[in-house]
Amino acid sequence: MAKKYFLNISFWLKFIGITLLLYLINKVGWKETFDSIQKVSLIHIIGAVFVLWIAFYLKSIRWKLISNSYGIPLGKFRAFKIFFIGLFLANITPGRLGDFGRLFYIKEDLPTQKIGWSSLIMDRLFDLVCLLLFSLVAVLYYQFNFYILKLPKEYGGIIFWVLGGIISLFILYVFRNKLKRVVKPWWRAFNSHDLGWLKGGQAFAITFLSMVLIYGVFNYIAWAMGIEIDHLGLFLGTFILGVLTLLPITVLGIGVRETSLVVIFQLYELPAEDAVALSLIIFLLQLISFIPGAIWFYLSPIRLQDLKRMKIIH
Repeated sequence: MAKKYFLNISFWLKFIGITLLLYLINKVGWKETFDSIQKVSLIHIIGAVFVLWIAFYLKSIRWKLISNSYGIPLGKFRAFKIFFIGLFLANITPGRLGDFGRLFYIKEDLPTQKIGWSSLIMDRLFDLVCLLLFSLVAVLYYQFNFYILKLPKEYGGIIFWVLGGIISLFILYVFRNKLKRVVKPWWRAFNSHDLGWLKGGQAFAITFLSMVLIYGVFNYIAWAMGIEIDHLGLFLGTFILGVLTLLPITVLGIGVRETSLVVIFQLYELPAEDAVALSLIIFLLQLISFIPGAIWFYLSPIRLQDLKRMKIIH
């Protein structure tokens, strides 16, 4: 019952992003937004999609590298195909459940279920670490140029968070033995890879390049639209957007991405309709880029019930 209630809350939270989008377009103007969208040509849309496909191909190579380090036999084409299917499923299922679909397609090759999950977690960690590093650089860049972060006049909030941290640490200390029993087998499985510094550095380099391509698409489309903006600022700002779209209040970043881009454009005194239009074009590019995964999934489908039945504990 509690799980079902949580899923319902999560489902309705997604509408916050859609509400934000509709509010923004209504405020900016539907005609103005549509006119701004028409600034980009079809050839630039096609070019941007190919850039995204190259980036996703690089990510599939990284997943192959990580999977092989865990003893999971995975070839390049198979990794590419299954990665695209997982990408498609992750964006049409609640809570990105579809990401686990990758394991379903290779379940016969997994040494253990825990190792399979560990390979996915490792794959995600490379993305998360790279995203946070770029976001930190972005915050420093915007702080230096716009002084967006100011010291608080009251320190009640800071004290609250410090106390919360102390209480959390105390709870972890009290239940440390129980946590060890649960975490230890997972930690052992997670560390069973043989990536090493060389392969780990290669995986990080692939992650870096793929993210430059994915987030650089914002700059490419902005250039195609003739938007005169500081492209370094836009590029770094999109990584903050990437962090914000992880919030469970949006589907594919809808609403949150548009609102954040409007804020960035306002810093550069650029029209809000261009920000909303740019974001909607990126959304369209996302949908188009999922097409290969959708086709491969159609040719080799799995049921959502099968994904739900996959257990974390083997």
